[in-house]
Amino acid sequence: MPNSYQRPTMPSARESLSIQVTDDHSRTLIKHDTGDSYHSGSGAISETRHVYLNNSGAQQRLAVGQPTRVLEIGLGTAMAMLLTLDQAVRYDTPLDYVAIELDLLSAEVIESLQPKSWIENSELAEQFLEWRRKCDNPALPSVHVWCPSEKHRVEVVLDDACGWHDLERTFDTIYFDPFAPESNPELWTHAVLERMFTMLQQGGSLVTYCVKRAVRDRLAAIGFDVSKVPGPEKGKREVLIATKPPGGYNHLQTRS
Repeated sequence: MPNSYQRPTMPSARESLSIQVTDDHSRTLIKHDTGDSYHSGSGAISETRHVYLNNSGAQQRLAVGQPTRVLEIGLGTAMAMLLTLDQAVRYDTPLDYVAIELDLLSAEVIESLQPKSWIENSELAEQFLEWRRKCDNPALPSVHVWCPSEKHRVEVVLDDACGWHDLERTFDTIYFDPFAPESNPELWTHAVLERMFTMLQQGGSLVTYCVKRAVRDRLAAIGFDVSKVPGPEKGKREVLIATKPPGGYNHLQTRS
């Protein structure tokens, strides 16, 4: 999402990115070439908890011990993953988390964002960073699996989300978190959103910060029930929830 606020910034270990301190004191990254921010300047953690964990139902599922499968499009800083995993560990609930990323950030860049401060169980952040250090500069495409416990599995798929799909698995929720349609139009097409519908469980939800009319219309045409809901406090006025209704059919599998 384009950044239009003057907030404290500092250099990062990657020349093309700057660190920004957001309004809830958590850190995010700004891309120099486009001005895109990895999170809202109004609060990186606040946005992530509200838009992804809460709106998707993942937080509620984990809190009542319901095994949960999450697909994230755009791992980015790994904030959403660590916040979700932190709750899964807190409630001792099984979690299968798959994240698709084409431009993987280094452990050094992520560490500079102070991920230990994001979560209750700071040891999880250190374990993640240690794992990332061991698989720095991985090849594309490739798949990398981190299992912090027997109940918790994180799979990072280094690939282009435009063509990636997995018809063998379905997910309870999708965190749809690429950069804005103006910056990454290829990830907001009908074809990509239809693939998300296919990989979502009936009754599951795709959640995103984007409420643009064109995106809402595409989601509705595919078969989602689409709602604009209030955004996080002091952040975006509205964000989006797209739910796959019971009986929603699998577009890709029913085509001849």
